[in-house]
Amino acid sequence: MSKPPHKILIINPGGVGDLIMFSPALQILKNNFPDSISIIDIFVSYTTGRTGIFQDSLFVNKIFFFDFQKNNFLSKIKLIHKFRKEKYDLVFVASGVNPLMGSLFAFLTGAKTRAGEYRKAKLTFYTNQVKLDVDKHKIETNLNLLKALDIKIESPAPLPFFEMGADDKKFAEEFIQKNSLENKILIGFSIGSGTAQQFKLWPKENFIKLGKKILDGCPDAIILLFGSLGEKDLCLKMQNELEEKAISVIGKTLCQVAALTDQCRIFVSSDTGLSHIAATTSANLIAIFGPTIPERTGPVGPRVHIISEKCRYRYHDIFTKNYDTNKKHECLKKITPEIVFNKVQEIINSKS
Repeated sequence: MSKPPHKILIINPGGVGDLIMFSPALQILKNNFPDSISIIDIFVSYTTGRTGIFQDSLFVNKIFFFDFQKNNFLSKIKLIHKFRKEKYDLVFVASGVNPLMGSLFAFLTGAKTRAGEYRKAKLTFYTNQVKLDVDKHKIETNLNLLKALDIKIESPAPLPFFEMGADDKKFAEEFIQKNSLENKILIGFSIGSGTAQQFKLWPKENFIKLGKKILDGCPDAIILLFGSLGEKDLCLKMQNELEEKAISVIGKTLCQVAALTDQCRIFVSSDTGLSHIAATTSANLIAIFGPTIPERTGPVGPRVHIISEKCRYRYHDIFTKNYDTNKKHECLKKITPEIVFNKVQEIINSKS
């Protein structure tokens, strides 16, 4: 770019995982256009589950939440008008966003520079664009977009990150003290994924069997059950099965979740937003993948362990918008509690 932008808008309407996968690109943007020059805002769709991310951030000025499915046409016009008044110099549409809708939205903001992806043919509404490489991880395809703006990519590129504050760390420390967990081996279970992503989940019965194996094999272990308020009943059932050695941390903020996860030795999760948060902490993450593709959207970090089985019906974030979420995924059933338990034992024995 010939002139550093003063105001940047990032359009990233995905979930928590998408925002974390964008964080390396965000850091590079900030490094190239420091605080004294640029103000970075992020626009995301929906509100449920995203609140708290990039709160009090060193990288982000503010986040706009807007649910396209629930808001009417007039509300969308008002949103566009609001963005035009912000007078953004650069609008950056994150990788994986629908190219036509993303480019049109970027154009309507009135920004002079608009960067994004195209799939088959280049789009009129973008000033800078690259062809989406569907075989690359979303972190890398976001970095490719930066190259389209002639932004220098650091080598090695930054790892994904999640910001949490001193209050969140204090909350986690007090939680540990209150529950007398100082000398325990904490194992986190992410037991849900909201209502729209059930097809990605490892069966709850497997989590229960895994929990029993861990508790039988490791007397000092305590299991922390993570999830949203919508998983409260599931959490209660698991607590009853695992008795007093399972503690619910349902309904905590994302920053509190990150701080508690940082206290865990191991965090076991299906393909969820919380798995991406866990990958940024000091916990060893065991991420269980079936129909989704870890090479494209899996969590990335130095302590990430992926367990996956290829599925007959693969879900790709770009090409399977009408994916049948009611399919019975034998791939997830093939990943038995014994397989995951062996990985848990391996990590505990390694002292890592």
